[in-house]
Amino acid sequence: MVTFAMDVRSASLPAALRSASLQSAPSRRTSATKMTQSTLNDQVQDIITTHRVDVREPLLRERLLAEFVGTFFLVLTVGIGVASGSDMAPVAIGLMLAVQIYTFGSVSGGFLNPAVTLAVVLAGRQKIYSRNAALYMAAEFLGGIAAGFAAFAGTEKSFCFDYAAKSQSWGTGFELEMLFTMALCGIVLAAGTSNDAPNQYFGFAIGCTVVAGALACGGFDQGSFNPAVTVGMNIANYANGNATQNPSVGAWFVFTLAPFVGGTLAAGVFRGTRGNEFQEETFETEEPNAKASIEASIEATIEV
Repeated sequence: MVTFAMDVRSASLPAALRSASLQSAPSRRTSATKMTQSTLNDQVQDIITTHRVDVREPLLRERLLAEFVGTFFLVLTVGIGVASGSDMAPVAIGLMLAVQIYTFGSVSGGFLNPAVTLAVVLAGRQKIYSRNAALYMAAEFLGGIAAGFAAFAGTEKSFCFDYAAKSQSWGTGFELEMLFTMALCGIVLAAGTSNDAPNQYFGFAIGCTVVAGALACGGFDQGSFNPAVTVGMNIANYANGNATQNPSVGAWFVFTLAPFVGGTLAAGVFRGTRGNEFQEETFETEEPNAKASIEASIEATIEV
């Protein structure tokens, strides 16, 4: 009799429980999924700043021009700053990087560094389409080469990146280039591409990282942290007939490959520490499991 009474009173419970339960946790997950979907696939230029009015997506040619010009001014500052012999060159370089990121961040993302571009690709979330990443890198390298010649023309001086310039081994140069590029790419991913964006400090934080790296390892490494800087300065140095040194094969290897390794490591750390950046996939896998669990609970209630 007691069992029958419970069954009668609970006859409408399964449907109500099913409705209420499925509209609680799963619905919250569903709404969260929708919120995540609205931002998960936004590219960097879409999330790095906010606009007062709706604007169209920047064209690819506009993005490539932005990467070319931004990288040009960064590398130009490197060439002129080093040629001047000023102790403030690292500060000038960091400030110029920050300014160019603020200038072009909403157009192209303001990567201005092939290692950064690689890090953004490897970090996932489609913040830059893979098919465009190679074009970004090409624009950055071309901007660096143009700036290298412009700096040489303006100062009649040039230099090259070679670990021998600091009387250090290739291992020292590789390690420092790799680690400080990792730090640079890490702050780009965190401040410029993560759920923390948009914010107003991203350009300043990225520029400060370059200043910190250059000042920290200045006695041991020339501090490129950017393959476009390396290529631009080295090629312009070849054009200087009065140059006292040209980069060795090993130096090319160190100052171009090490930053890419650093970018790869930064992407790995980002994936390892920012799991909430990939919530869409989590919600999609959790929701069916949650529904199955609720249905099992309902069946157990009916049996009772």
